[in-house]
Amino acid sequence: MYLNQTVQAPIAPLWLTINVLLAEAPATIEDDRALVQAARADLRAFNGLYERHVTRVYRYLLVRVGNVADAEDLTSQTFLVAMENLDKYRGERPFLAWLFGIARHKVADKYRRQKPEAALEAANDLADADEAPDTIVSQKLQIEAVAQKLQTLSPDRAEVISLRLFGGLDIPEIARLMQKQEPAVRMLLHRGLQDLQARLNPNQEANA
Repeated sequence: MYLNQTVQAPIAPLWLTINVLLAEAPATIEDDRALVQAARADLRAFNGLYERHVTRVYRYLLVRVGNVADAEDLTSQTFLVAMENLDKYRGERPFLAWLFGIARHKVADKYRRQKPEAALEAANDLADADEAPDTIVSQKLQIEAVAQKLQTLSPDRAEVISLRLFGGLDIPEIARLMQKQEPAVRMLLHRGLQDLQARLNPNQEANA
């Protein structure tokens, strides 16, 4: 479901934002293996994988490329590549992590072709259909606030935060995707969240 309304509200503390973004736990490897097996036998079953993971993939792509049109296009491309290459998924790691590997390549391809957008005006327009309206608006506002400020962080810190907060990946999977050691990823996440908190609440330290 897409939200078109524009709502102004104060920015919530970062811990609340994180709780909102990570409220929906990703599916287990076992769940995904069953759906992948079914999709290999009948591609119509791939819709189950799409519905399960599209929100996180879209959110990640939105904050990385900076506009809705490109995020929607890259989301479609990501799932199309995944559907066409299901035989390459071995089930050794979460299907979502495998999807993000594809999505990151799509972002890199886009950046090689053109400059990224400077601003994000349309935050997360994709929400879960079974959420209550007030929950959807609250979620949209938190993601919008984080996404706009995320554009101002260093690339590595922004990438780690995007994968953790918007993608819901754990530290080992992020380290694997970024080809970094886990302690380095943890440090990037820690410092990145500090930077992000300062940007979300610039008056907090001044008032302390």
